[in-house]
Amino acid sequence: ALPLIIRAVIVMAVPADRDESAALLDEIRVLRAEYEAQANSESPSPKLQFEFASLLICSPTRSEVQEGTLLLEQLLDVGFRRTECLHQLTLAHLKLGQYVKAKEQVDVWLQLDPRNGMARMLQSVVLERASHDGFIGFFVLGLVGAGALLAILRRWK
Repeated sequence: ALPLIIRAVIVMAVPADRDESAALLDEIRVLRAEYEAQANSESPSPKLQFEFASLLICSPTRSEVQEGTLLLEQLLDVGFRRTECLHQLTLAHLKLGQYVKAKEQVDVWLQLDPRNGMARMLQSVVLERASHDGFIGFFVLGLVGAGALLAILRRWK
């Protein structure tokens, strides 16, 4: 079996078929029950919270990805596995299309570990995706503006 973090990256990168989605949802349901049971105990486990959050960010459901980011941010605030939390948060923000937050997370990660190859690669992915999506948005806005201009010109004729 692959470690949870590697599975998380694979699940986020490869579109899931029905069997994989069902297995992921089952795994989330099982881990959620474990997490909720220990969350109310005297000594909640940050390791279990990290594993649960890492699994949530693999979910195809946006609300679960957002829930995972909140749990990871809590862990980051208390200093639990900072670089691993920053890695998972960067992936989650990329998945959500929140490129500014993804860049902030990867920049902090690079401050902590400037020679980390994964952090450098993710930084380039964040910048590429942000510029690509920004270009598409600019292009669509231009098309809408051109369409509006044509409509106005036709009415004046």
